[in-house]
Amino acid sequence: MKGYLIYPGTTPRGNNAFGWWKQAAARHGVELEVYFYENDGISEELEALPLPDFVILRGYNTSLSRWYEAHGIRTINPTDAMLLCRDKLTTAQTLAKAGISTPKTFTADGTGNTYEGACKALDSERFILKLNFGSKGENVFLVTSAEDYAYAMDICSKERDRRLEALGCGAEGLPSDFGQTRDEVLRGCTVLVQQYIASSSGRDIRVWVCGRQVIGHILRYNDNSFKSNFAAGGSFRDVELPQSGAAMAIAAAAAIGLDFAGIDLLYTSDGNFTVCEVNGNAGFRTATTDIPDGIFRTLFG
Repeated sequence: MKGYLIYPGTTPRGNNAFGWWKQAAARHGVELEVYFYENDGISEELEALPLPDFVILRGYNTSLSRWYEAHGIRTINPTDAMLLCRDKLTTAQTLAKAGISTPKTFTADGTGNTYEGACKALDSERFILKLNFGSKGENVFLVTSAEDYAYAMDICSKERDRRLEALGCGAEGLPSDFGQTRDEVLRGCTVLVQQYIASSSGRDIRVWVCGRQVIGHILRYNDNSFKSNFAAGGSFRDVELPQSGAAMAIAAAAAIGLDFAGIDLLYTSDGNFTVCEVNGNAGFRTATTDIPDGIFRTLFG
């Protein structure tokens, strides 16, 4: 079996995960080649290659993933699932419909674009405000006052203008997960207000799920911020994952339709969990288990 591991062209070539992926694949009898795409689409270089048995896309490139799918090639993750999990609002709606606990989430427009409206919708004077498309804890704010709300909305407005300007310049400096059309950029810059889970402030459990199995998990924590993201200065350590948490993470990945996912679980005040986010392009720098090996073991073993 032969597959392609495809990264955005902006990925540093010195990234040692390339070798990690290839070694894990080889242990399961899979030949894996690494390629890069420069823009959101199918490049002449990739189009000229022999079709593989599968592709693993480490980025959001809808044109490329749909091209492979149209040729009958298994794409990890499927295009529709990636589009769904990129959209935080739709993800929350999908999880809620599936009966999976997730914080209450609304658009700021839907609450009147006011601090008071958000407080009423969320039944709290403290809540999270963030952009619909984003990663690494960027453009995520804890709002506790009208002043906080105005400040966060201003930052989000400037980020929307920056993304639109970048799009007009050929999308230079615009990460592919923010979208490559004006409609996608505007959807990604929809401002969301979300229930603040105080009992989980500064900590969550990242659970890596593949093939309806948990292949790794880690506690992420930050003593100086409500955001636990490693990219935002958080730390990590091993922690026990209760069966209820594992089951919730697996159910969340299944509801979104992902083969491989990073599920972020928050601790609720009653000792249970709620799903904060679902990531279809999950990194694993903080993992203490061999995530690539787990992927090939569960999907191709």
